[in-house]
Amino acid sequence: MANTRFSISTDPAIQGAIKEHAEAAGMDVSAYMVTAAIAQMAADDAASAVFASLDAENASALAEAAEVSPAPLPALGDLTAEDQHLVLRVMRSALGSEGTGEAGVA
Repeated sequence: MANTRFSISTDPAIQGAIKEHAEAAGMDVSAYMVTAAIAQMAADDAASAVFASLDAENASALAEAAEVSPAPLPALGDLTAEDQHLVLRVMRSALGSEGTGEAGVA
């Protein structure tokens, strides 16, 4: 099979460094770049293989979670006095309100 040519563009400083490294390795730039790309692809494939089962588990968990209906939120009156106080404090903080919104709640 005949080789196919394609070009890449890069900063001149990087191009110079690639040429220097290729020469130091005793290779022409094309062979050096192909060798580097093959090494990177092998590393990517190895990483994908290591994480494939985890990726599948995550995908399954996300699909399962998408099917779960959230529990209904309780009404303020259903909460304990302490929880009501906390909710109101958070709401005041978020809204920047000095008032309590509830008589007798500090």
